[in-house]
Amino acid sequence: MPEDNQTTSESLGWRAGLPGDLQKDETFSQFKTVGDFAKHHLEVSKKATELEGKLSNYVPKLPDNATDEDRNLYYEALGRPKTASEYEFDGEDKNATEWTNEWKQQFHSLGLTKTQAKALSSAWNTSIQKMVDAHNASVQNEMKSAEAKLRSEMGDKYDTNVELAKRMTQKHLGAEFDKTFNNLPAESRFGVVRLLLKVASLTGEDVSPKAGHTQSGSKVSFIEYDKSPAPPKR
Repeated sequence: MPEDNQTTSESLGWRAGLPGDLQKDETFSQFKTVGDFAKHHLEVSKKATELEGKLSNYVPKLPDNATDEDRNLYYEALGRPKTASEYEFDGEDKNATEWTNEWKQQFHSLGLTKTQAKALSSAWNTSIQKMVDAHNASVQNEMKSAEAKLRSEMGDKYDTNVELAKRMTQKHLGAEFDKTFNNLPAESRFGVVRLLLKVASLTGEDVSPKAGHTQSGSKVSFIEYDKSPAPPKR
C-alpha cells in the first residue's frame, strides 16, 4: 500500500502538493513543472488586465425597449456632451442663432459626439454652399444671356433705354428699379424694361425735351432725360 502511494505521488509530480480534488484536474495536468504553471499564470493575468481595461470603456448594445434614461446613459457613454450648447461648429458665429441652436438640439437628440457633430455640420454647410453657388451662377448666366439678347435688339440705344426705364419706375412707382425688380427672373426683369419703354413710347415719355419746352402754354410732363449738369441757380 505504501508503495502504491509512493508511485502515485511520483506520477503526479508537483501536483502531489495540491488538494486531492485538484491533483488530477486537466487544468493542471498539462503543466510538467511548477515553473510552467507559474509562467502560464502570469500570461493569463496579463491578458486579464488588458481585457479589464478594454471592458471598462465597453458600451453595451442599447435594447429596443430602452427608456429615455437608458438612452441618455448610452449616448453619454459614447461621448455625447451633457448639453447641446457644448457643441462647437466652424463659422457658427456667422449663422443665425436660431439655425445653429436647432442643429445642436438635433445632433444632441441623435447622440452625436462633439467631433461627429462638428464634422457633420461642416459637411452640411459645404453642401449647402455648393448649392447656393450653383444657383447664383445659374442666375447670373441667365441675367447675362437676357441682357445680351436685349442689347442685340437695341444696339447702341441699350444704355439710354435702360436709364429711361429706371426713370419711369422712379417717377411712377416712387421706387428704384433695381430694388423693385431685383428678384424677378432674368426674362421677366428685362421684360419689364421692354414694357416700360413701350409705355414711355405710347405716352411720349421716351422723348427727352430740352428744359423749358412747352405745349399749349404749359410745361410738358415728360421725363427730363438730359444728363448734363443742371445750370446753377441765380
